[in-house]
Amino acid sequence: MNFGLITSYVVGGIILIGILSMTLSVSNSSTEITLTSVTREKASGIVEVLEHDIQKMGYNRTNKTDPIIVTADSNFIQFRSNIDNSTDGSVELITWHFTTTAVTNTKNPNDYILLRSVENLSTGSIEKTPIKLGVTNFNIKYLDEYGEPVSNHMSTPVATNDLENIRQLYIQLIVESNAKVYKFNKDDGRYVASIWEKRFSPGNLESN
Repeated sequence: MNFGLITSYVVGGIILIGILSMTLSVSNSSTEITLTSVTREKASGIVEVLEHDIQKMGYNRTNKTDPIIVTADSNFIQFRSNIDNSTDGSVELITWHFTTTAVTNTKNPNDYILLRSVENLSTGSIEKTPIKLGVTNFNIKYLDEYGEPVSNHMSTPVATNDLENIRQLYIQLIVESNAKVYKFNKDDGRYVASIWEKRFSPGNLESN
């Protein structure tokens, strides 16, 4: 028996396994980096529109809208604003709603449609934008005092007679990848998540 030949085969096999493991690790890391970048870009696009809308809550060219907030729930908000800054002062009803409608063109079972709609209250026309970018959570908390800890948020849905007491909003958005990354060949894998959260103090919610 040629022990030298056997030893060389064993050593070669170990080296080959090491190379394959390293290649797999590099491939998985590359996939995770790519999915992380894509997920962050998707979240950034949603946030840009969301921040624009929230900051203009209650805005009109000469005064505040009345009312400002129409409905306030943990995954649903409606408010008025001259969102397009039209010179005629026409007001729109803006809605952000995290629906229970699953996105069907993704492998992620937690991916649901985040719906943004803009209704022109003068004409009744509604423009709906279903956002299908991997949103797995959209949560809003409402605060009736500036500086109040988020844990002391108002109960939702906020009662109609309490809507005018809202001073701040705390919003959390989670966007996940539509495919999993795997650490090992046989693990369950995980979806890459991008978490964004922000506390808003829209100027028009300030008490007079």
